[in-house]
Amino acid sequence: MKIAITGDNHLTTRAKHPERFQALEDIFRQCGQQKIQLLLIAGDLFDQSLANYHEFEELYRAARPDDLATVIIPGNHDRHLRGSALAGEGLQVYSEPTLKPLNDSRGILFLPYQENQTMGEAIAPFADQLTGQRWILVGHGDWTKGVNSADPYEPGVYMPLTGADLRRYQPEIVFLGHIHIPQDSAVVYYPGSPCPLNITETGLRRFLILDTDQGKITSQRVEAPLVYYDEHFFMLPGDDDLIHLERDITQRIESWNLPRGWENRVQVRLKISGSASSDRQKILASVKELFAPYSLYQDSGPNLADLVHSKDPDRTEIALQVKDWVDKLDWQEKPGNPAKSLILECALRMIYRTN
Repeated sequence: MKIAITGDNHLTTRAKHPERFQALEDIFRQCGQQKIQLLLIAGDLFDQSLANYHEFEELYRAARPDDLATVIIPGNHDRHLRGSALAGEGLQVYSEPTLKPLNDSRGILFLPYQENQTMGEAIAPFADQLTGQRWILVGHGDWTKGVNSADPYEPGVYMPLTGADLRRYQPEIVFLGHIHIPQDSAVVYYPGSPCPLNITETGLRRFLILDTDQGKITSQRVEAPLVYYDEHFFMLPGDDDLIHLERDITQRIESWNLPRGWENRVQVRLKISGSASSDRQKILASVKELFAPYSLYQDSGPNLADLVHSKDPDRTEIALQVKDWVDKLDWQEKPGNPAKSLILECALRMIYRTN
């Protein structure tokens, strides 16, 4: 059996966010191509501001492949969603914790978002049924060992799943919605949002496919009409500082692994900071030329506010030594710790006395 998993679609209306509908349509299209039997939507199919589900029903009827069953659980943004609110063949909403057989050897536990509850508390009533069984968890909330970066769209902690929960109840696989950044571990998987909601959700988007016969999970790219990148480049002064910047930009764009012909889908927010001895006008012109195939986020130009023009050889030497020290620093970049790039940026501000 092949199962597709997505979540955090945050549908509003086609007029307001057509790209979110297009991304979900593509998932349905690829489910047909991949001969998927079941699609799981792990919460936040709808955004909290939506009160009318008619446009989703139209999409579902038009885009759903024949014989594809679809299961939705509510997330924190659509926590009041009930099955009675939606009409569609093969469509099921589990608004209460529900354990279902998946096949002869596995069960699947659906945990919709419940306010002021942990996932461990929601799993506990099913403990006897799960003991000694192979089972899959589909929920919506925070995995406490995952990457839970600050996000103004999702402040706070929601229905946490802990390492102790995993050890106690031993799910075979966990698929979660809520965090929009794709994450994979040995057991816990976040498919991430299939279409970016804001500039913090960068890069190509995906959904997941589980092949239960092979026990294999694969990532499938979503043909989303919108792709965000939020790029920050540092400059250090020198005769070839502009050459280094151009090289860094070229390598960064190559690292996107953007499919051919997708240039018009990209919006980029750009920041150049540090210090440079090259003419600022030349820097600006070069950056604009290299990013010419792409749109700039909110039509704003490259941000050079923290780029200092300097030809002071003493400060240049200090800056180069500091950069070398930061590069060699044994430092774990994890939640709560600043990234090395931020450490270097703060140091350069001190060296060049910028605000």
